[in-house]
Amino acid sequence: NTINEVTAMPVIFGCTIILIFLLQYEIKKNAKNKTQTVQEFLQRELEANTTRKQDISGLAYQTADLSWLPDLSGIPDADGEIAAVLAALKRLQGKQYLNLSGISNTDLKLTYGAANFPFLSACDANFTAFMRRLYDLGLRLNEAGAPELAVPVLEYAVRAGTDVGSTYRLLGSIYALQGNNDALLTLCRRAEELPETIRSSVCDYLSGLCR
Repeated sequence: NTINEVTAMPVIFGCTIILIFLLQYEIKKNAKNKTQTVQEFLQRELEANTTRKQDISGLAYQTADLSWLPDLSGIPDADGEIAAVLAALKRLQGKQYLNLSGISNTDLKLTYGAANFPFLSACDANFTAFMRRLYDLGLRLNEAGAPELAVPVLEYAVRAGTDVGSTYRLLGSIYALQGNNDALLTLCRRAEELPETIRSSVCDYLSGLCR
C-alpha cells in the first residue's frame, strides 16, 4: 500500500499542476474577454455620442390625454389613494410620450443622434410613468368596488401599448369575473405582442383564466 501511495504521488502532483495551468488559462481568457467587452462598449458609446442629429418627427409619439376619464368624485376614497393617482396623472396631462423600452441608451443615440437623446429619454420616461399611473388607477378603482370604471382605464392603457404586465393580469381577471370571454380572448391575442421578457408569464396567466 505504501509503495502504491508513493507511486501515485507524482501522478497526483502532475494532475494538480495541469489543473492550476488550466485555471490560470481560463482566468486570463475571461479577463481578456471582459476587457474586450468593455473596450467595445466604450467604442460604441464614443460613436454614439458623436452621432449627428437625425429627424425624429416621424416617430410614433402620443400625448397623455385624460379627457376621456369618467367622473370619479363619487368613488369611495377614504385613504386618498385614488386622488393621489389622479393628481399624478394630471401632472402628465399633455406631455408627449413614446415607448422606447428594449432600446439601450447607446442604441438610441446611435440611431437618432446624441442631441436628441435628452428629449427621447424624457418621452420614454413619460410613457413609463403614464402607463404605471393608469394601472394604479385601475387597481384602486377595482379595489374600491368599481370594476366597471377600472375596465376602461385599463383598456385605454392596453390600446396605448402598455408593457405593464400587471395591467393585462388585472384586466383579464375582471373580464373573467364578468364572464366576458370574448374580451378575454382578444386580450390574450394582444398580450402576444408584449416584450419577450414578460410575454410568456402574462400569456400563461391569461390562458389560465380562459379555461
